[in-house]
Amino acid sequence: MRKITKSAAVAATYVIFTASFITIANAVEPSAKVVCTETSAVAHREKKVAIPKVNKSLKNRTITLITNCGKIVIKANSKNAPITTSMITGLVNSGFYDMSICHRMISSDNASLLQCGDPTASGFGGPPFTFKDENLPSPTEKNYPMGSVAMANPGARDQNGSQFFIMASDTTLGPNYSIWGEVVSGLEIVKAVVNNGTEDKNPVGKPRTKIAIEKATVR
Repeated sequence: MRKITKSAAVAATYVIFTASFITIANAVEPSAKVVCTETSAVAHREKKVAIPKVNKSLKNRTITLITNCGKIVIKANSKNAPITTSMITGLVNSGFYDMSICHRMISSDNASLLQCGDPTASGFGGPPFTFKDENLPSPTEKNYPMGSVAMANPGARDQNGSQFFIMASDTTLGPNYSIWGEVVSGLEIVKAVVNNGTEDKNPVGKPRTKIAIEKATVR
């Protein structure tokens, strides 16, 4: 991992290494504008899925995460991240993300993000395949802009699976995470959840607000 700054390196470590967060908190109302309803989503074993085909001529896709806190709409960058877009599209179409909990968040001076995409809600779950990195940012400050969506990984190159994170503010991380999309609607939901903090009030951990992807769609 390339070190940008001491604080940035810490933030990057937070993203890569995860702990098991199986016990889930009750839903709360993080703000007046964003209200989260109760959800029946619980941690569960991953759905068995086939490896999606890579379509490098794939047009930009719009992926909608229908959560118990509202809709988060992501415009995928098929031009610069065709492999990732193909994989995410395949996972969405297979129902892999449905009824999965966003299990982790970071809220610090350099990083502010919500992490989703693991049906097991442990931080270690994913599909039975991995795929290559692409569209990596430069090793600069705030290299993951607010609203950008990037793949999480276990700390090794070309080991992307299903987990991703959404930036709630301009964030500095090591340039190790493929940027594949941008939130075009619903970013206030991510901000509200992150601003409400973690269950144990630490900078990184399980969101105090229970937010789950109840259904994911793509068009």
